[in-house]
Amino acid sequence: MNRIHVNDTMTADELKLRMCNSKDIQEHNRWQALYMAKAKGLSAQEIADIIGVSKYTVNKWVYNFNHIGEESIFSHNRGCNRTSFLSWQEEEELLSEIGKQAEKGLLVVVKTIKAEIEARIGRTVSKDYPYDLLHRHGWRRVVPRPKHPQQDAEAQEDFKKNSRNTWQPPC
Repeated sequence: MNRIHVNDTMTADELKLRMCNSKDIQEHNRWQALYMAKAKGLSAQEIADIIGVSKYTVNKWVYNFNHIGEESIFSHNRGCNRTSFLSWQEEEELLSEIGKQAEKGLLVVVKTIKAEIEARIGRTVSKDYPYDLLHRHGWRRVVPRPKHPQQDAEAQEDFKKNSRNTWQPPC
């Protein structure tokens, strides 16, 4: 197997020191891969098997370190919400308006939420975007309420008193 080359900007001892002083596991794994390539002369596949990542990942770490430098070890462009078109506050404002409609007894439909979002941002969004927005803010699908906002309790009690207890089939 081909040995990968780590440039000479840092010695093996410096790489080991950085590996030991790393703050999180991702950073530790990156320094460890560089150290094993530099000090032990292992191939990308051997390093990948030891660390538990793919060969491609090890090659990418070494390539980035050789071309960008040690900043590539610290860059964690993972997570975060890259697909939101509205800020968190704008999303909260939209959901509060929708919540007011729901409290009045109106049905909240994703189609109307999607139309409102598109009107606010001035472009179309995917069908999944409103669902993602609702999920981000902890909204979930809820079964209908047992009590309708416009129900009449007296009419219900009157119906219970005046209706038959059992159904009689017509003869």
